[in-house]
Amino acid sequence: MSRVEDLWERLVRAALRGRRAGGDLCGRLEAGLAANVPSSLGNRDIDDILRAADEIQDDDPIVSRILCEHAYSLAQNLDPNSEGRGVLQFKSGLMSFIKQKLAKREGGSIDRSQDIARLREFCKLYREKHNVDKLREDEMKLRESGVFSGNLGE
Repeated sequence: MSRVEDLWERLVRAALRGRRAGGDLCGRLEAGLAANVPSSLGNRDIDDILRAADEIQDDDPIVSRILCEHAYSLAQNLDPNSEGRGVLQFKSGLMSFIKQKLAKREGGSIDRSQDIARLREFCKLYREKHNVDKLREDEMKLRESGVFSGNLGE
């Protein structure tokens, strides 16, 4: 294995260790909604969803609200009786956040009738803005060329 590949694997492992320890990909501690997910839920999806909701809250509060509601739903399905440590407080706080902060930005009441259409439009615009389709094509070309044939341990 070359020195470059060795260094790359060390970097990836360090980033993943930081993420498992409650940090982001750069090892920084999380802030916002994602920082409050209790470990008793044991679900990284909730963290990721709330991190995304935090990131887009200023750009699109409606999509942020939809993501928060989905995270709440996941937490409810994982622990419906709120028996895990900190789960009741987390779910209460998240619901309060959804109702108070995000509903105010939407004008007081929450209209869920257009949520799916809103998500589709947001995803479409995000894909266009960040060239997601082009990046996927480039990734497929690299995979087919055999440049990245090894597994980096994950």
